[in-house]
Amino acid sequence: MENKKGVPIFILTVVFIGILAPIASAAMVHGSVYDIFLEELDKAVITIDTIPQQTSVSKNGEYSFELSPGKYTITATFYGLDATYESEEEIEINKEGNFKIDLILTPSLDPGILDEDINEFEDLDSGFSLEKESSNVGLIITIIAIILIILYFHFSKGHFIKEVDESEIKSENEEELEKVLKFIKELGGRVTQKDIRKRFPSSEAKVSLMITELESKGLVKKIKKGRGNVIILTKEGSKK
Repeated sequence: MENKKGVPIFILTVVFIGILAPIASAAMVHGSVYDIFLEELDKAVITIDTIPQQTSVSKNGEYSFELSPGKYTITATFYGLDATYESEEEIEINKEGNFKIDLILTPSLDPGILDEDINEFEDLDSGFSLEKESSNVGLIITIIAIILIILYFHFSKGHFIKEVDESEIKSENEEELEKVLKFIKELGGRVTQKDIRKRFPSSEAKVSLMITELESKGLVKKIKKGRGNVIILTKEGSKK
């Protein structure tokens, strides 16, 4: 009799422990959603691959999720007037707590848009048909033009920085700051702090101090991303 009555109680105990354990160890994951210019994105759609999947819409650029320990993928999408912006982050929750993860969305290239543009061009009543070889030639010309534009801006920025080094930067510390700023520009204005440490033979503490000084001058902005930092050139920094 005791065995028959004891079995249901034991089973209920195990079930309650299984239900309450994930709740007790839940973690709060939250952060802000930015575009490449560090402007907060309102009404961005953020999803996380829990079971069932969770979806949130950013309010004033902010989002939050309550998660149990495990590995997840956070996907953020923002539909702008001229482009779609996306970001994807892999995260791992090992314990309960409060975790901040900022998401930086970049424009995504939608092949469907290119196809629509080509179709519209082919439908024009211009008195001739567009051959495949002509399309290939046009593509090659476009690629060459893009490369020339990139080279122009690259060497123009390098010349500008050289003039600043000769006329304004006098101390050794300022010269090092200018080299870091130039390195960020060469990589398109967006680089990780880890890449800066690899590029310059300085200690981690010194690199951190240089980034802090550039940030205090308003030339760069540091964004926490996963376990590291992303250093982004500000509009003021691009003028230096």
